[in-house]
Amino acid sequence: MKLKASSLAANVPGEKYTHIRHYSLSEAPGKDYYRISVKREDAHDGASAGIVSNYLHKQVQTGDTLKLSAPAGDFVLDHSELPIVLISGGIAITPLLSMLNTIVGKQPTRKVTFLHASINGKTHAFKKHVAQLNRNNENVTFFICYSSPNEGDRLDTDFDKEGYIDLELLKSVVSSKEAVFYFCGSIEAILRLLHRWDIPNERIHYEVFSPVAILGEK
Repeated sequence: MKLKASSLAANVPGEKYTHIRHYSLSEAPGKDYYRISVKREDAHDGASAGIVSNYLHKQVQTGDTLKLSAPAGDFVLDHSELPIVLISGGIAITPLLSMLNTIVGKQPTRKVTFLHASINGKTHAFKKHVAQLNRNNENVTFFICYSSPNEGDRLDTDFDKEGYIDLELLKSVVSSKEAVFYFCGSIEAILRLLHRWDIPNERIHYEVFSPVAILGEK
């Protein structure tokens, strides 16, 4: 299986130029539809609101036609029987969610450990969906890190760690380092952790969202 992304050409009313954005598919392949999941970027801390994300959320309606490229990419999910560890941060959950849905559907006996980091519960996408998969599948375990949990998060105690994903957490929740690791979001930090844990490069796979991400070598 290859997890893919599609490019969207948005002609936003009031904008002089066509805006191009790239979105990972967030559903397992083999369906009779493609799904992208877009976070609306509101203006904050002096940064402008996202032109395309707000257009998609506020102006595009069911039945409208959008210009999309055919999905393409090479973030490849292997089909071995090794345990798999999925690590995502923020909006980078989308390709990992597609992987999780695929494994649950096609390799239900494969052990999956899913770690997700977000600011807090309000910014945590697909939380209920992954939690439901966790409840319904004994081979799926789910761990949540919030860097700044809010009062509701603390009241419900529905997260596992305050702070960030670190090596101590990985060692405590991953039953064996003889696993395949896929991650997206905070690429440099997670790569360093896995190298410190002596995970070989052939069992490390990642998707880069940022075009300026620079990955150090081991």
